[in-house]
Amino acid sequence: AEMGTPRYFPLLERATGLAGEAGPEAIMPLRRGSDGRLGVAGQGGGNTIHVQIATPDVDSFRRSESYITGQIARAVARGQRSL
Repeated sequence: AEMGTPRYFPLLERATGLAGEAGPEAIMPLRRGSDGRLGVAGQGGGNTIHVQIATPDVDSFRRSESYITGQIARAVARGQRSL
């Protein structure tokens, strides 16, 4: 959750907390990793990219396969750099 304005919230033992008083703040889930370190818990995974190629000439495609594979790999790398 993001807090862009000051907000009070309850804490344990009848205490009150204040967040957002010095500008926007975020409340994010934390999780302990396998190495024991505590950090922000993220979800999600990578993207799946499907490439479908239809050709009437399989032999011609086989001769061009390494070139096409390289072109696809370069396009994916460009996309990753722009994230």
